[in-house]
Amino acid sequence: MKNKNKIKKVAVIGCGFIGYSWGTVFARNGIDTYMYNRKSPTLDNVKDRIREALEFLASEGMIPQNGVQEALSRVHTTDSLQEAVKDADYIQECLWEDLPLKQDIFKKLTDLTPPHVPIGSSCSGLKISDIAADVTNHPERCIVAHPTNPPHLIPFMEISGDKASREIKDQVFDFMESIGQKPIQCKEVYGYVLNRIQLSLIQEALYLVKEDVCSVEAVERALTDGLGLRWAFTGPYGVEELNSANLKDGLEKYKDYMIEFFTKEQHKVTDYDEAFIEKCVSGFAPVMGSKTHEEYTLWRDQMVARTRMLKENK
Repeated sequence: MKNKNKIKKVAVIGCGFIGYSWGTVFARNGIDTYMYNRKSPTLDNVKDRIREALEFLASEGMIPQNGVQEALSRVHTTDSLQEAVKDADYIQECLWEDLPLKQDIFKKLTDLTPPHVPIGSSCSGLKISDIAADVTNHPERCIVAHPTNPPHLIPFMEISGDKASREIKDQVFDFMESIGQKPIQCKEVYGYVLNRIQLSLIQEALYLVKEDVCSVEAVERALTDGLGLRWAFTGPYGVEELNSANLKDGLEKYKDYMIEFFTKEQHKVTDYDEAFIEKCVSGFAPVMGSKTHEEYTLWRDQMVARTRMLKENK
Protein backbone atom coordinates (compact mmCIF):
# COMPACT_ATOMS: atom_id res chain seq x y z
CA MET A 1 0.00 0.00 0.00
CA LYS A 2 1.20 3.51 -0.75
CA ASN A 3 1.96 6.04 1.95
CA LYS A 4 -1.27 7.39 3.44
CA ASN A 5 -0.48 10.83 2.05
CA LYS A 6 -0.22 9.37 -1.46
CA ILE A 7 -3.63 7.72 -1.60
CA LYS A 8 -4.87 9.43 -4.74
CA LYS A 9 -7.59 7.04 -5.89
CA VAL A 10 -10.02 4.84 -3.98
CA ALA A 11 -12.55 2.44 -5.50
CA VAL A 12 -15.84 1.86 -3.68
CA ILE A 13 -17.52 -1.38 -4.71
CA GLY A 14 -21.28 -1.10 -4.22
CA CYS A 15 -23.28 2.13 -4.11
CA GLY A 16 -25.89 1.33 -1.46
CA PHE A 17 -26.31 2.83 2.01
CA ILE A 18 -22.75 2.10 3.12
CA GLY A 19 -21.12 2.62 -0.27
CA TYR A 20 -22.38 6.16 -0.90
CA SER A 21 -21.42 7.13 2.66
CA TRP A 22 -17.87 5.79 2.24
CA GLY A 23 -17.74 7.67 -1.07
CA THR A 24 -18.61 10.85 0.83
CA VAL A 25 -15.79 10.20 3.33
CA PHE A 26 -13.15 9.72 0.65
CA ALA A 27 -14.26 12.54 -1.67
CA ARG A 28 -14.45 15.13 1.09
CA ASN A 29 -10.86 14.27 1.99
CA GLY A 30 -9.42 15.12 -1.42
CA ILE A 31 -9.35 11.61 -2.88
CA ASP A 32 -10.51 10.66 -6.38
CA THR A 33 -13.36 8.26 -5.68
CA TYR A 34 -14.64 5.75 -8.19
CA MET A 35 -18.08 4.37 -7.34
CA TYR A 36 -18.76 0.98 -8.91
CA ASN A 37 -22.10 -0.79 -9.21
CA ARG A 38 -23.88 -2.83 -11.83
CA LYS A 39 -26.14 -0.79 -14.10
CA SER A 40 -29.09 0.17 -11.91
CA PRO A 41 -30.93 3.14 -10.37
CA THR A 42 -28.56 2.76 -7.40
CA LEU A 43 -25.62 3.63 -9.64
CA ASP A 44 -27.55 6.35 -11.46
CA ASN A 45 -28.49 8.08 -8.20
CA VAL A 46 -25.35 7.66 -6.11
CA LYS A 47 -23.79 10.99 -7.05
CA ASP A 48 -26.98 12.79 -6.03
CA ARG A 49 -26.92 10.98 -2.69
CA ILE A 50 -23.30 11.96 -2.13
CA ARG A 51 -24.19 15.55 -3.00
CA GLU A 52 -27.00 15.50 -0.42
CA ALA A 53 -24.61 14.10 2.20
CA LEU A 54 -22.02 16.77 1.44
CA GLU A 55 -24.64 19.51 1.56
CA PHE A 56 -25.79 18.22 4.93
CA LEU A 57 -22.21 18.29 6.25
CA ALA A 58 -21.88 21.87 5.00
CA SER A 59 -25.19 22.90 6.59
CA GLU A 60 -23.96 21.55 9.95
CA GLY A 61 -20.61 23.34 9.64
CA MET A 62 -18.57 20.13 9.27
CA ILE A 63 -17.16 21.17 5.89
CA PRO A 64 -17.04 24.59 4.19
CA GLN A 65 -19.81 25.48 1.75
CA ASN A 66 -17.35 25.65 -1.13
CA GLY A 67 -16.23 22.14 -0.27
CA VAL A 68 -19.38 20.53 -1.63
CA GLN A 69 -18.75 21.02 -5.32
CA GLU A 70 -15.04 20.52 -4.89
CA ALA A 71 -15.59 17.11 -3.28
CA LEU A 72 -18.29 16.16 -5.76
CA SER A 73 -15.92 16.81 -8.65
CA ARG A 74 -13.79 13.93 -7.36
CA VAL A 75 -16.65 11.41 -7.55
CA HIS A 76 -16.81 9.21 -10.64
CA THR A 77 -19.36 6.49 -11.36
CA THR A 78 -18.89 3.39 -13.47
CA ASP A 79 -20.38 -0.03 -14.13
CA SER A 80 -16.97 -1.33 -15.18
CA LEU A 81 -15.14 -3.08 -12.37
CA GLN A 82 -11.89 -2.88 -14.29
CA GLU A 83 -12.23 0.90 -14.70
CA ALA A 84 -13.09 1.37 -11.04
CA VAL A 85 -10.03 -0.42 -9.69
CA LYS A 86 -7.48 0.63 -12.34
CA ASP A 87 -4.65 2.43 -10.52
CA ALA A 88 -6.63 2.39 -7.26
CA ASP A 89 -4.53 2.75 -4.10
CA TYR A 90 -7.22 1.31 -1.84
CA ILE A 91 -10.51 -0.55 -2.39
CA GLN A 92 -13.54 -0.51 -0.08
CA GLU A 93 -16.07 -3.29 -0.77
CA CYS A 94 -19.66 -2.52 0.27
CA LEU A 95 -21.85 -5.29 -1.13
CA TRP A 96 -24.65 -7.15 0.65
CA GLU A 97 -23.74 -9.35 3.64
CA ASP A 98 -23.73 -12.47 1.48
CA LEU A 99 -20.75 -14.82 1.64
CA PRO A 100 -20.80 -16.22 -1.94
CA LEU A 101 -21.29 -12.71 -3.33
CA LYS A 102 -18.35 -11.34 -1.37
CA GLN A 103 -16.16 -14.34 -2.17
CA ASP A 104 -16.80 -13.79 -5.86
CA ILE A 105 -16.04 -10.06 -5.80
CA PHE A 106 -12.87 -10.50 -3.73
CA LYS A 107 -11.58 -13.09 -6.20
CA LYS A 108 -12.22 -10.66 -9.05
CA LEU A 109 -10.75 -7.67 -7.22
CA THR A 110 -7.53 -9.45 -6.29
CA ASP A 111 -7.13 -10.82 -9.81
CA LEU A 112 -7.55 -7.32 -11.26
CA THR A 113 -5.14 -5.46 -8.96
CA PRO A 114 -1.45 -5.60 -8.03
CA PRO A 115 -0.49 -7.22 -4.70
CA HIS A 116 0.24 -3.98 -2.83
CA VAL A 117 -3.39 -2.74 -3.05
CA PRO A 118 -5.35 -3.40 0.18
CA ILE A 119 -8.99 -4.45 -0.12
CA GLY A 120 -11.26 -3.77 2.85
CA SER A 121 -14.70 -5.29 3.34
CA SER A 122 -17.48 -3.38 5.07
CA CYS A 123 -18.88 -6.71 6.35
CA SER A 124 -20.33 -6.65 9.85
CA GLY A 125 -20.59 -10.34 10.69
CA LEU A 126 -18.76 -12.44 8.11
CA LYS A 127 -15.10 -13.26 8.65
CA ILE A 128 -12.58 -12.05 6.11
CA SER A 129 -10.80 -15.42 6.24
CA ASP A 130 -13.99 -16.95 4.80
CA ILE A 131 -14.51 -14.15 2.28
CA ALA A 132 -10.94 -14.45 0.97
CA ALA A 133 -10.93 -18.26 1.00
CA ASP A 134 -10.68 -18.47 -2.80
CA VAL A 135 -8.18 -15.63 -3.24
CA THR A 136 -4.82 -16.71 -4.65
CA ASN A 137 -3.28 -13.34 -5.53
CA HIS A 138 -1.87 -12.21 -2.18
CA PRO A 139 -4.83 -12.83 0.19
CA GLU A 140 -2.86 -11.19 3.03
CA ARG A 141 -4.00 -7.78 1.72
CA CYS A 142 -7.67 -8.65 2.32
CA ILE A 143 -9.05 -7.19 5.54
CA VAL A 144 -12.25 -6.19 7.28
CA ALA A 145 -12.75 -2.42 7.33
CA HIS A 146 -16.15 -2.34 9.01
CA PRO A 147 -17.65 1.14 9.52
CA THR A 148 -20.43 2.40 11.74
CA ASN A 149 -23.46 3.43 9.69
CA PRO A 150 -23.25 6.08 8.29
CA PRO A 151 -19.44 6.40 8.16
CA HIS A 152 -19.51 9.99 6.88
CA LEU A 153 -21.12 10.96 10.21
CA ILE A 154 -19.96 8.33 12.70
CA PRO A 155 -16.19 7.84 12.45
CA PHE A 156 -15.70 4.60 14.43
CA MET A 157 -14.53 1.63 12.36
CA GLU A 158 -12.93 -1.79 12.89
CA ILE A 159 -9.96 -3.31 11.08
CA SER A 160 -9.54 -7.05 11.30
CA GLY A 161 -8.05 -10.04 9.54
CA ASP A 162 -6.25 -12.82 11.39
CA LYS A 163 -4.57 -13.91 8.15
CA ALA A 164 -3.95 -10.39 6.85
CA SER A 165 -0.48 -8.92 7.08
CA ARG A 166 0.37 -6.65 9.99
CA GLU A 167 1.77 -4.12 7.52
CA ILE A 168 -1.49 -3.87 5.58
CA LYS A 169 -3.62 -3.54 8.72
CA ASP A 170 -1.33 -0.88 10.15
CA GLN A 171 -1.23 1.06 6.88
CA VAL A 172 -5.01 1.05 6.50
CA PHE A 173 -5.31 2.09 10.15
CA ASP A 174 -3.04 5.09 9.52
CA PHE A 175 -4.86 5.96 6.31
CA MET A 176 -8.27 5.92 8.01
CA GLU A 177 -7.00 8.06 10.86
CA SER A 178 -5.59 10.54 8.34
CA ILE A 179 -9.07 11.07 6.81
CA GLY A 180 -10.84 11.56 10.14
CA GLN A 181 -12.10 8.04 10.91
CA LYS A 182 -11.54 6.51 14.36
CA PRO A 183 -10.26 2.96 13.73
CA ILE A 184 -9.46 0.11 16.07
CA GLN A 185 -7.88 -3.26 15.37
CA CYS A 186 -9.36 -6.51 16.64
CA LYS A 187 -9.30 -10.26 16.10
CA GLU A 188 -11.79 -12.05 13.86
CA VAL A 189 -14.91 -12.82 15.90
CA TYR A 190 -18.55 -12.89 14.89
CA GLY A 191 -19.86 -9.32 14.89
CA TYR A 192 -16.41 -7.90 15.72
CA VAL A 193 -16.46 -5.33 18.56
CA LEU A 194 -19.20 -2.77 17.96
CA ASN A 195 -21.92 -5.20 16.96
CA ARG A 196 -21.14 -7.60 19.81
CA ILE A 197 -21.64 -4.78 22.29
CA GLN A 198 -24.70 -3.51 20.45
CA LEU A 199 -26.32 -6.94 20.13
CA SER A 200 -25.82 -7.62 23.85
CA LEU A 201 -27.63 -4.38 24.67
CA ILE A 202 -30.42 -5.12 22.17
CA GLN A 203 -30.83 -8.57 23.71
CA GLU A 204 -31.58 -7.02 27.09
CA ALA A 205 -33.76 -4.32 25.52
CA LEU A 206 -35.93 -7.01 23.88
CA TYR A 207 -36.16 -8.99 27.10
CA LEU A 208 -37.35 -6.00 29.15
CA VAL A 209 -40.18 -5.33 26.71
CA LYS A 210 -41.03 -9.00 26.05
CA GLU A 211 -41.44 -9.62 29.79
CA ASP A 212 -43.40 -6.39 30.30
CA VAL A 213 -40.78 -5.01 32.67
CA CYS A 214 -41.15 -1.65 30.92
CA SER A 215 -42.24 -0.10 27.63
CA VAL A 216 -40.28 0.43 24.41
CA GLU A 217 -40.35 4.15 25.13
CA ALA A 218 -38.84 3.54 28.57
CA VAL A 219 -35.95 1.54 27.11
CA GLU A 220 -35.29 4.30 24.57
CA ARG A 221 -35.29 6.93 27.33
CA ALA A 222 -32.92 4.88 29.49
CA LEU A 223 -30.41 5.08 26.67
CA THR A 224 -30.99 8.51 25.15
CA ASP A 225 -31.54 10.40 28.42
CA GLY A 226 -29.36 8.14 30.56
CA LEU A 227 -26.52 5.93 29.37
CA GLY A 228 -26.18 7.55 25.97
CA LEU A 229 -25.38 10.97 27.39
CA ARG A 230 -22.28 9.71 29.12
CA TRP A 231 -21.44 6.95 26.64
CA ALA A 232 -20.83 9.59 23.98
CA PHE A 233 -17.79 10.60 26.02
CA THR A 234 -16.91 7.70 28.35
CA GLY A 235 -17.33 4.01 27.56
CA PRO A 236 -18.12 1.25 30.08
CA TYR A 237 -14.63 1.27 31.55
CA GLY A 238 -14.78 5.05 31.89
CA VAL A 239 -18.15 4.73 33.60
CA GLU A 240 -16.69 2.30 36.15
CA GLU A 241 -13.73 4.64 36.67
CA LEU A 242 -16.13 7.46 37.54
CA ASN A 243 -18.59 5.35 39.54
CA SER A 244 -15.94 4.76 42.20
CA ALA A 245 -12.64 6.11 43.43
CA ASN A 246 -11.03 4.58 40.35
CA LEU A 247 -11.50 1.72 37.86
CA LYS A 248 -9.78 -0.86 40.08
CA ASP A 249 -12.02 0.06 43.00
CA GLY A 250 -15.11 -0.02 40.80
CA LEU A 251 -14.40 -3.45 39.30
CA GLU A 252 -13.64 -4.90 42.74
CA LYS A 253 -16.61 -3.25 44.44
CA TYR A 254 -19.20 -4.28 41.86
CA LYS A 255 -17.81 -7.72 40.98
CA ASP A 256 -20.29 -9.70 43.08
CA TYR A 257 -23.19 -7.53 41.90
CA MET A 258 -22.26 -8.02 38.24
CA ILE A 259 -21.57 -11.76 38.53
CA GLU A 260 -24.92 -12.21 40.29
CA PHE A 261 -26.63 -10.55 37.33
CA PHE A 262 -24.68 -12.42 34.68
CA THR A 263 -25.29 -15.85 36.22
CA LYS A 264 -28.75 -15.57 37.81
CA GLU A 265 -30.67 -12.55 36.54
CA GLN A 266 -29.77 -12.20 32.88
CA HIS A 267 -32.18 -13.99 30.58
CA LYS A 268 -32.13 -14.42 26.84
CA VAL A 269 -34.75 -13.86 24.17
CA THR A 270 -34.35 -16.98 22.04
CA ASP A 271 -37.19 -16.20 19.66
CA TYR A 272 -40.04 -13.75 19.08
CA ASP A 273 -43.13 -13.74 16.92
CA GLU A 274 -45.06 -11.27 14.77
CA ALA A 275 -47.18 -10.22 17.74
CA PHE A 276 -44.06 -9.14 19.61
CA ILE A 277 -42.77 -7.28 16.56
CA GLU A 278 -46.07 -5.39 16.34
CA LYS A 279 -45.85 -4.62 20.06
CA CYS A 280 -42.41 -3.11 19.53
CA VAL A 281 -43.51 -1.12 16.47
CA SER A 282 -46.54 0.35 18.22
CA GLY A 283 -44.53 1.00 21.36
CA PHE A 284 -41.90 2.87 19.38
CA ALA A 285 -44.43 5.19 17.68
CA PRO A 286 -44.49 7.70 20.59
CA VAL A 287 -40.70 7.98 20.37
CA MET A 288 -40.87 9.15 16.76
CA GLY A 289 -43.89 11.35 17.50
CA SER A 290 -45.09 12.99 14.31
CA LYS A 291 -41.79 12.44 12.47
CA THR A 292 -41.71 10.31 9.35
CA HIS A 293 -38.89 7.80 8.92
CA GLU A 294 -37.04 10.31 6.73
CA GLU A 295 -37.54 13.13 9.25
CA TYR A 296 -36.37 10.89 12.07
CA THR A 297 -33.25 10.01 10.07
CA LEU A 298 -32.50 13.69 9.45
CA TRP A 299 -32.96 14.50 13.15
CA ARG A 300 -30.62 11.62 14.07
CA ASP A 301 -28.03 12.84 11.61
CA GLN A 302 -28.21 16.39 12.95
CA MET A 303 -27.77 15.25 16.56
CA VAL A 304 -24.85 12.98 15.63
CA ALA A 305 -23.14 15.75 13.65
CA ARG A 306 -23.49 18.26 16.47
CA THR A 307 -22.33 15.80 19.14
CA ARG A 308 -19.34 14.83 17.00
CA MET A 309 -18.33 18.47 16.56
CA LEU A 310 -18.76 19.06 20.30
CA LYS A 311 -16.43 16.16 21.05
CA GLU A 312 -13.86 17.17 18.45
CA ASN A 313 -13.78 20.78 19.66
CA LYS A 314 -13.48 19.93 23.37
